Amino acid sequence: MGLTEADAKALVSEGILSADYDEHKEAIEFYDKALKIVETSEIYLNKGISLVELEKYDDAVTCYDKAATIDGNDSLIWYNRGVALTQLEKYDDAISSYEKAIEISPGYADAWYNKGELLKHKEQNDEAETCFAKVKELEGE
Repeated sequence: MGLTEADAKALVSEGILSADYDEHKEAIEFYDKALKIVETSEIYLNKGISLVELEKYDDAVTCYDKAATIDGNDSLIWYNRGVALTQLEKYDDAISSYEKAIEISPGYADAWYNKGELLKHKEQNDEAETCFAKVKELEGE
């Protein structure tokens, strides 16, 4: 008898638990086992998050790209893709990822903030201030 989607969910749960205990290599092993059963955006997203924790940013971006292919309307995928791209100093691509996260979830304050920080880094101060003003509005400041 083959493994089922329920088995994959159990493996993902084990992976998330491992990640919660900062055991990211172990978490990735669980995610990889789950991906052999079924490919979901959730699994690729979680694997990407663990890869970022291990500073494997290129591999994380690959996971986020796969996740976005499955579900391009998950702002968390695009946000995390932006984080990984920022670490790779691919700022324009990171900004595009944050913009996609914001397009999907206009109230995503962290995406607005990170976009603003990158715009500030690029000395696009007026655009950065617009982002920071949006963060203050969203956080009720």
